[in-house]
Amino acid sequence: MGSEHDFLAIRRPLNPVRRNHPPRLHPLTRMSASHRLHFAARYALRHLLLSLLVALASAAVVFGLWYPAPYRQMLQVGHIYVLVLVVDVVCGPLLTLIVASPRKSRRERWLDFSLIGAIQLAALAYGMYSVWVARPAVLAFESDRLVVVTANEVQNEALTKAPPGLQRLPWAGVLQVGTRRATSGAETLSSVELGLAGVSPAMRPDWWLPWAEAQAVMRSRAKPLAELIARRPEAAALLQAAAQSAGRDVKDLTYLPLVSSKTLDWVALLDADLNIVGHAPVDGF
Repeated sequence: MGSEHDFLAIRRPLNPVRRNHPPRLHPLTRMSASHRLHFAARYALRHLLLSLLVALASAAVVFGLWYPAPYRQMLQVGHIYVLVLVVDVVCGPLLTLIVASPRKSRRERWLDFSLIGAIQLAALAYGMYSVWVARPAVLAFESDRLVVVTANEVQNEALTKAPPGLQRLPWAGVLQVGTRRATSGAETLSSVELGLAGVSPAMRPDWWLPWAEAQAVMRSRAKPLAELIARRPEAAALLQAAAQSAGRDVKDLTYLPLVSSKTLDWVALLDADLNIVGHAPVDGF
């Protein structure tokens, strides 16, 4: 028979299982993490302020030069571009907060920040380019309305066939043009087919006319603003406010419907010389 020592050896596990307890952070480790977060937050805050300045400058260009009122509302670019700016402004500083560390050398930190900045600027440049190619470029009088045409809707290959002075799209602001009538049955049929495809004469430079040559037809098609107020009493306050903002009396103004590929529910207010002095989001048809 074995000894008592042998009996206890049999009962005792050879490899006793140890309970796993979550490791406790050393006070120095907690202090190090806090120091890294404080360090990264300082750089992220600086990055955020710089991003906000760049975003404000780009927004001033977009909404001040490329999309002045009412085009930003008509073409619905405001909320889209603001979303692009918010994403760009937030993502850059957030990446800085993640990668910044006091343990990295100065060279490593600047390499990280340079890569983040390059990505951020590339995203902003893409957003700026996207809104620039879709900017309002032409305001055309077409039959009985004014049509806002964006740069990417113009048939650029036909620009050389436009009248002198109308062969180049402006970088900012809109080119004011008239449109001619079809000169033959074949042109009429072609215009109808293109219209069904979404291409109006306002988008075709070979159909443009100088703005002055469209004035006589514009004057005959413009209607008194008072008539629209009487026809749409629910919009009377809005139209009267637009006239007041233009510094004109309602009886001295006429209007034409103002449309784009995205909306038909605007009017342009015209003075006695057919200058556009105001706008209102009201259906003019």
